[in-house]
Amino acid sequence: MTPHLLILVRHAKAMPHDYCADRDRPLDGQGREQARSTGEALAESGLLPEGLHVWCSPSARTRETLEGLQPSLPADTKTLIVESLYEADTALLSEMLRETPEGVEALMIVGHNPTIAETAHELLSASTDHPDVTILLSGFPTGSAAVFRVNSDWAGLSPATSKLIFHTIP
Repeated sequence: MTPHLLILVRHAKAMPHDYCADRDRPLDGQGREQARSTGEALAESGLLPEGLHVWCSPSARTRETLEGLQPSLPADTKTLIVESLYEADTALLSEMLRETPEGVEALMIVGHNPTIAETAHELLSASTDHPDVTILLSGFPTGSAAVFRVNSDWAGLSPATSKLIFHTIP
């Protein structure tokens, strides 16, 4: 069984809640820079494989975060806007991940807090030997990404089968 790669990305900094309807909130200037910076850090890590799949929430801020990441992603990246990610809680996201087709070897989720942070925290419980676990457990700032190696099929995704191998906070 080939290990899988899971990349959790929280959308970059967006305009305030009172700017417009929540789903329509765009990134602010800092957020556009965060998205670009996170993309560059992920590319420089050497962990982004050809054939990467990306599932992105349909909100403006997640789609704009993905746009900022895009120049750093492999050319053959397959992107899907997933409606259910907009309001997904940790249980739903975990279920979606466990149902990922086995042909998907590397998956990036571009989503929202608290779901992205809670999912990362759930998976981090077995990664306590990574020096940056405490940083991620204390918060998951906008634009942050965490990369996990999953040593099982997707259905077996759990803290015991996942190991944090990289993270970036812009």
